[in-house]
Amino acid sequence: MSSILLHALLNGEHIGIIHSEPRKTTLTYDPGATRSLSLSMPTSKRRWKSPWVGNWLAALLPDRESTLQRWRVAFGVKDHAPEALIPYLGEDVAGAAQFVREDRLQSVTSRSGTASPVTDDEIADLLHNAQNDMLPIDAAAAIGQFSLAGAQPKLALQKGIDGKWALPHGAEPSTHILKPAMPGFADQDVAEALVMRAAKYLGLLAAEVTISQFKDTQALVIARYDRVFQDGRWQRVHQEDLCQAMGIPPLLKYESQGGPGVSRCATFLADHCADTDVKHFAQSLIFNYLIKGSDAHARNYSLILPETGTPTLAMLYDLNSTLPYPGLVAANSAMRIGGEFRFEKIGLLHWARFATETGQSEEWVRGQLADMAAKLPDALSTAVHTEDLREPAVRIGPLLTNAVAAWCEDGVPR
Repeated sequence: MSSILLHALLNGEHIGIIHSEPRKTTLTYDPGATRSLSLSMPTSKRRWKSPWVGNWLAALLPDRESTLQRWRVAFGVKDHAPEALIPYLGEDVAGAAQFVREDRLQSVTSRSGTASPVTDDEIADLLHNAQNDMLPIDAAAAIGQFSLAGAQPKLALQKGIDGKWALPHGAEPSTHILKPAMPGFADQDVAEALVMRAAKYLGLLAAEVTISQFKDTQALVIARYDRVFQDGRWQRVHQEDLCQAMGIPPLLKYESQGGPGVSRCATFLADHCADTDVKHFAQSLIFNYLIKGSDAHARNYSLILPETGTPTLAMLYDLNSTLPYPGLVAANSAMRIGGEFRFEKIGLLHWARFATETGQSEEWVRGQLADMAAKLPDALSTAVHTEDLREPAVRIGPLLTNAVAAWCEDGVPR
């Protein structure tokens, strides 16, 4: 990898320089910089090296190697280090961070970005391209339009106050993420929408979602919680996932792979956030148990990092249930509950240990478990009958609701 220099911005404010060379990447904060890129790299230390910087940048890219390889070919990048792709993809990523080449700096800092209108037919084509690991490219600037982490193909667009869609460029941020269903899981996008809605009905903090049809392609549409309309324009809000915040490589997101478990995550939240955030984290784990959600790993929890004040646990996202897919139902949780991975083996003793791990009372945990188990089937049924989900949920809705109701009735310990 040849030497790379990138300017690090937080919502347009210059905070430092990223410098990458073979086997070494550094972040040097500007003199007087007060905003940190990450809790794992505070400004109290001016210069940070790999692996801290490389791990954080790697978490901005998709997980799928096929996607990364196609992008390397598109930009003529031969090096497999994540830092080698960031110069082409760093202008619209998670949170408020932007990583900008010298030749692009004036354009980005002058807020001269644009948003090109796109039709439903064009969005359908973009979604098909995403499924084939192809991303929209601004050929004139030699950059990709966005980078989104995770294993699923997805698309980032901006939705205006007028409800019209556009493909943002430069300083303009995306505001929504569009995800088609995962291959092999019919109507998975609808199931995710239903589960996310049910979580909100139960009082959990979950991102706003809907299902939209674009020509021949259906997709889950997620409103980005790290974007806000303010002072007449869309602004980025800084965030990072728990692996980034703790300085953990993104590939170690599952506890079974050596990633952080309940106790470590809860302790980290208790050290950096409010007590209510630890409670919300505990509630989300109980909810994921009740839907047999096997993907609630550390990277599916994020923190909002405000300009001033205490970090907060971000809205929940990527809530998926395997229960409506007979033969594909997950056996294990992404994190141990009281020392046990296997859903079917988690009993009251494990929930008592879980209470200790999360710093909650055993009575509160058992109350949350019983209350959510009792209310979840009705919450899903309500979601199935909402106006925007009623038609898409015709097939998957009853399967999901009945499977979750059976698990909550027969599988949950009391």
